Amino acid sequence: MANNDNIQLDALLQEIAQEQPGFTYDQDSIAAENTATASLLKRVPIKVLTILGGLLGMGTFIGFLLAAGLYNSSLGMLFFGLCGLVGAEWLIRTNKEAAADSVSVSLYIMGYVLLAIGTGQFAEEVVDSDTAVALVLACAAAVAIGISVSAIGVFVAVLVLNGSLLSLIFISEVFSLSHGFIALLAFTLTYLSLNEAKLIAASRRFALVLGPVRMGVIFSLVITLGLFVHQKFLASPIEHFWVSSLFLIACLLLLVYHVVKDAAISSLKTKLVMYTSTTLLLAPFILTPSVPGALLILLASFYIGHKPGFWVGLLALVYFIILYYYDLNMTLLAKSGVLVASGLLFLGGFILLNNYLKRHAD
Repeated sequence: MANNDNIQLDALLQEIAQEQPGFTYDQDSIAAENTATASLLKRVPIKVLTILGGLLGMGTFIGFLLAAGLYNSSLGMLFFGLCGLVGAEWLIRTNKEAAADSVSVSLYIMGYVLLAIGTGQFAEEVVDSDTAVALVLACAAAVAIGISVSAIGVFVAVLVLNGSLLSLIFISEVFSLSHGFIALLAFTLTYLSLNEAKLIAASRRFALVLGPVRMGVIFSLVITLGLFVHQKFLASPIEHFWVSSLFLIACLLLLVYHVVKDAAISSLKTKLVMYTSTTLLLAPFILTPSVPGALLILLASFYIGHKPGFWVGLLALVYFIILYYYDLNMTLLAKSGVLVASGLLFLGGFILLNNYLKRHAD
């Protein structure tokens, strides 16, 4: 797989060099970077099994600590939590074998869990323990994102950071800030998708963490939108869904603009039809931000060719549309009309873009 990728990379570099006579590049360094990135971002099923194995290992070890009576010592829990995070990072830096990934994931998850338990016990008599736990986990996750060389470690840290920020919103009962959190995730995903090449070229560190951060943001956005849909799990309902929808639709239109620009579509009539179709398609979901959010993930992942994100967005879109369909306060005939109209808009946009690209292929 890596050899095929390097062959395609060589062909692409040679093509660019022919088109741009002044273009120079270090082929060996680019090939090495491509191989390293591929080893981190591919083999998704193995990564999923690694995370599941880490969860099982974490549960077993925490059970041992509880049986040993260390649960009653807040300092002990904090100490073991920090040791877990530091140990995971040390292991991943010194051991490149596949087994080390599973052990490091166990240590990462165990570290965050023990750090949360220890902080909660230590701060229980001084300040609001829930707030203290969220702040400590957010700080620990931010540090991990900044220094970790493990793709899975960065992915877990992004989830922990976003979960901590969302927890602070609900702990403080400032539910209107959840719309700002959605906007932050949407902006981050859009920015990473539109500036992927620049970020990778800017720093080796960005090239290492870009994929895990993107996947972490995607999962965080899906989970947050899921909470919006299933408000029965929340102590207080969130209102003014249209605010989040406007942010998500704005990011979607920005992506559509770049897709049109990259496709070199110059016809004003074609652009107007595409923008109008997109707006009409998203208008029924102004009070359901979950659907525009899933579409944003889908389009952003398709734009950069990110297959894991594309499948996550597609599954989320199917799930959220099914929920939207059943939650509509309409008759069965009216619901069917909404779905048929949306499908026709999708097909119309696809046929229009496909025909345009065929006409201008030469």
